[in-house]
Amino acid sequence: MFNTVSKKPIINLVALSLCAGLAAPALAQQPEAIECRCDTAPGTQPIRPGRGPDLDYGRAFAEGSPLVFSASTVEADSLNIFYSHNFFWSTVPRGSNPAFWFKYSPLERLQIDAMTTLRSPFEVEIGLAWQILDESKGDLLSLTPRLAYNSRGNLVGGEIAASRFIFPELWQVGADLRLLSTAEPDGFNRPVAALGFNTMIRVWKHWHLYGDVVVPFDGEILQQRSVLWSAGIKKRIPHTPHILTLYVGNAQEQSLAGRTISTSNKLGDVFRIGFVFSIAIDEVSHMPEKLF
Repeated sequence: MFNTVSKKPIINLVALSLCAGLAAPALAQQPEAIECRCDTAPGTQPIRPGRGPDLDYGRAFAEGSPLVFSASTVEADSLNIFYSHNFFWSTVPRGSNPAFWFKYSPLERLQIDAMTTLRSPFEVEIGLAWQILDESKGDLLSLTPRLAYNSRGNLVGGEIAASRFIFPELWQVGADLRLLSTAEPDGFNRPVAALGFNTMIRVWKHWHLYGDVVVPFDGEILQQRSVLWSAGIKKRIPHTPHILTLYVGNAQEQSLAGRTISTSNKLGDVFRIGFVFSIAIDEVSHMPEKLF
């Protein structure tokens, strides 16, 4: 009698071998590359993410305060435009001093500025500034000298401004030493020097409080016109290039003479309320491409 072996396991083994042989070529093939086209590819519109918090807390400090020239020049190829308007408190809204100020930087640290005011007589001031030290680049402080010419009385003046953070992007102090060739348009036919101080504190997000004071080195001017001062609120509008400053004080417009000599020593006669509204325009040389 012969021993019989069940054929069923053998059949199963043969079937398994055939399946493995048929599947091996398919498994050996490389998977096809899946084409992925990003939304930022040429000819497509990128997906605009939701706006997060605006963490640019330094721009308001770089703008400075009305009576003390900023020691920070604008960014290279950038234009800052300022519109200021202050009103005599006793005659609101009739008596006022509107002014436009333009600051442009063709090169890093070099700044050209021009101001026009509508007080009588019509006044134009042009200036040139060079930032020697820059605290944001690792220097101990920011330091910028400026030379200016003013058409009102053919005044020539110079100033040097310095600023430093006590706490970065929270508390800044600054100073400005200036010299005017003459104060004849304001009734004093002689050169005048003055020293200004300011401080600015960021109290919450983009809200700032500031104060500044200017002391002329002239006893007669101090007696007849007093020191100059202003204080106010500075608000940078998030996700925009705009900064709004609301203030009170006894100064005139922001020209070299206007922020050095007041018009009277009687606060009731010179007390003013005003605002400064600014816009920063980056990459000015590319503006035609952006517009057209």
